[in-house]
Amino acid sequence: MPRHYRKLRGNSAYYPFAARTGMRARQRREVRALRIAGTVLLGAAAALLLRQTVGRGGQPEAPVQPVPSPALVETAENARGSSITVQPVAATRDALAATLDADDAAHATPAPAAPAAHIQEVLSAYRDLYKQNPDLIGWLTIDGTDIDLPVVQTPGNNEYYLRRGFDRLYATGGTLFMDEHCSIDLDAPTANWLIYGHNMADGSMFGQLTRYRSEDFYKTHTTFTFNTIYETAAWQVVAALDTTLGADELPYYTFFDADTKLEWQQRVDAITALSLYDTGVTPAYGQQLLVLSTCGTSSPAAKTRFALLAVRCGEN
Repeated sequence: MPRHYRKLRGNSAYYPFAARTGMRARQRREVRALRIAGTVLLGAAAALLLRQTVGRGGQPEAPVQPVPSPALVETAENARGSSITVQPVAATRDALAATLDADDAAHATPAPAAPAAHIQEVLSAYRDLYKQNPDLIGWLTIDGTDIDLPVVQTPGNNEYYLRRGFDRLYATGGTLFMDEHCSIDLDAPTANWLIYGHNMADGSMFGQLTRYRSEDFYKTHTTFTFNTIYETAAWQVVAALDTTLGADELPYYTFFDADTKLEWQQRVDAITALSLYDTGVTPAYGQQLLVLSTCGTSSPAAKTRFALLAVRCGEN
């Protein structure tokens, strides 16, 4: 027997032929396995695509709700008393910076939602959604965009919804969420509410928020609606700004409350100083503030941010 045939296997005396037959059988099995794996991957990709488009990325349809009429914005009071200095905050991260870390966690089986509490305090328009997911804290609607979405909050796990839909299953666009340091409590709300959302390439989530970079768009959409689960409210746009993580001494993503009026004014001034255009709107101390934040479009997107500062101006 030739030496190079000794390791060949087969039940025929013609070892080379048997070896070729066995090899081809193995190749056919490998091709079938690859086809099955490819089909599974394509099916998973198709399911994610359908979920993101037809299924709204796991987001519910907007409930029927009253739309508040905007009121005139009050003129800000001039700061009085001795000046104070707010210590610069060396912050180089915000909640959106943890997106990559959130991918693996979001693929895990979602934890069961906590039982709904104080359902009688929730506006009737949101009770069904609140029963589905007690993380719900409000609903954001901006005319001229596709932003008509729920807002959630998860204190203790701030980035939980970075890659999860409202149904708590994996979703590339995640869900709009309010920073865990904010409080919408009717008796003791924080001075500033901060809502994060992904700047999705398909325009979903906060993908169309950057339309406010255009002053012309702002002029035709000066107000929008953000209702908490407890009350409705209209909001007047104060400033639209671009920035980079770590570039500002007093970044908007570290502003939740202020101990004094002067500190509040200094934080507001730091944000409005970055405004891309003059809206002519000046918040007054005591008015509720709201910031909508998303990733920028300039490179590197992981470091750039676009934000919209607004002030509460009316309610139903």
